[in-house]
Amino acid sequence: MEKTVVAKGAEFLVQVKGNTPELRRRLNRALKRAASTVRTAQRLDCEHGRIELRTIEMAPTSPIHTKWPHTHTVCRVFRDRQRVRTGQTVEHSQEEALYVASFPSTSHSPEHVLNLIRSHWSIENCLHHRKDRSMDEDRCRASERGMGRVLCCLRSLTAVVLGRAKESLSVIRRRFSRKTHLILSLLKANTLHEWEATRKPYKLV
Repeated sequence: MEKTVVAKGAEFLVQVKGNTPELRRRLNRALKRAASTVRTAQRLDCEHGRIELRTIEMAPTSPIHTKWPHTHTVCRVFRDRQRVRTGQTVEHSQEEALYVASFPSTSHSPEHVLNLIRSHWSIENCLHHRKDRSMDEDRCRASERGMGRVLCCLRSLTAVVLGRAKESLSVIRRRFSRKTHLILSLLKANTLHEWEATRKPYKLV
């Protein structure tokens, strides 16, 4: 965290999982302590037969209270989900998640932080889930030094490229397998945009 985020002048917003019970207790106490300054927001999403209402509570904290460096904001998110089929609720679930952030609580609105949290799951669904399901990444056991990172970068690049195509995954795979020069030219391009503009890989038959 120190090297990858703070030292580069960036910020972090991370979920606190159940395997850190002491930190979770401190964050809950911080929210209770700052009850008078808690800011809230809600967001309702309805898509793919699912209705989800998310509510966020956001308050200031400090490393003194959390015992965790660079923590200045604590958030609690409540998710109420319903799965609907033919107008009937077939599944209903509720969950609570805690987040901690390095930025001051007054620097962002609760609505913006709620969108940031939502964006994290779009990355999870569009990249990590795709890499695991389509490329079986979780079962990769690359043991040579640095090889795991190289393979991870290659899978991420592949997922991004295939995800930008308008056609089905099977069609794009067949096209690239017949035209390997497209992949080789991608490795030589300075940016993905440059490669797409010059090669137009998704429009070739």
